[in-house]
Amino acid sequence: MTDYGLERNRMKGTPLDSIETWPIETWQCEGTDFDSFQKNICKFFDWSCARDLDGPDFTWQMYLGVLKPHDAGAAAHAIMARLISSSGFVQLQSEASYDVVIVMPVKGALSLQHKDAAVHKIAPGHAIIYQPMTETRISHAADGETCEVYLIKLSYAWVQRFLFDILQLPVERDLHLGPVIDLATPKARVLSRLVETLCSDAFTAQSRDLSGSLQHRLVETFSHLLLESIPHRYSERMQANKGGPMPNYLRLARDFMHREARSNPSMVAVARAANISVRTLETSFRQHMDVTPHAYLRTLRLKMAREALSDPNDTRPIAEVAADHGFPHAGRFAQYYTQLFGESPSQTRRKGPGAG
Repeated sequence: MTDYGLERNRMKGTPLDSIETWPIETWQCEGTDFDSFQKNICKFFDWSCARDLDGPDFTWQMYLGVLKPHDAGAAAHAIMARLISSSGFVQLQSEASYDVVIVMPVKGALSLQHKDAAVHKIAPGHAIIYQPMTETRISHAADGETCEVYLIKLSYAWVQRFLFDILQLPVERDLHLGPVIDLATPKARVLSRLVETLCSDAFTAQSRDLSGSLQHRLVETFSHLLLESIPHRYSERMQANKGGPMPNYLRLARDFMHREARSNPSMVAVARAANISVRTLETSFRQHMDVTPHAYLRTLRLKMAREALSDPNDTRPIAEVAADHGFPHAGRFAQYYTQLFGESPSQTRRKGPGAG
């Protein structure tokens, strides 16, 4: 069982049927003081927390699910929680991260502020979505005697891989998110209901009755819906036919790249195979595929290298695999590989066939 360093204050039993073979690890816990809140909850989300010392006694409850990766040492793919507290608090993340965080108030109000940026205030009916790339502060204000929020945290590596599987293109770290979502729109209403389901105590308690594949697929469905429901830097690319029908010469260039990827052909050779100029090749790739032809080819070679590293029958040294796919410098290969897949080549090899 993964150890998240929790000090269990008043757990309702142990973590709910948290068996190693199940991808979702579920927790229910509660406390009667702010210290237990800080220790038992904030560690899941890498927050520091503060509150008004003159306020009333602080009580809290949490229903939480953690979608675990295959690699026990890696960060969780997704953390989903319903949090109820007797008064407001402030969450502060000072360490930069590209993880995607969603906070949806049910009772009470929120205000979000990144360092040296404007304050965004929201109430129920809206949600905040952001990447804490700079110091981030969120103030939770109670409605009467209750503060209730749904919290979702998706690891950047998982989101990046998910987008790559859809787009088959390199994915930048800054996703240009929100930060405010109006939940009144049709797509956002569906997203809101799914967030409520994933963060509910019923799902937390009953997900153990679902098969592991169904648990994983449910969270993947949420991720896909999320990426289609909110504006981000790849929103347009995810829509069909962004740049119109792909010209035949671009198909020829792309097919040539797929055939010759391991030899790392020059852009002159690619353009010659499509009977166009290098300039037309560059322009067409940017217009229709949102990427340079050089970056597209590099992604192809990295994906082929990943397949080789995931093959249990391929026991070649990683440096040899890299060289065989057009990366003569092992250090640079490892850098590109980690940026694209969110894990090192050696981590992929340890995971084996399930790495993809």
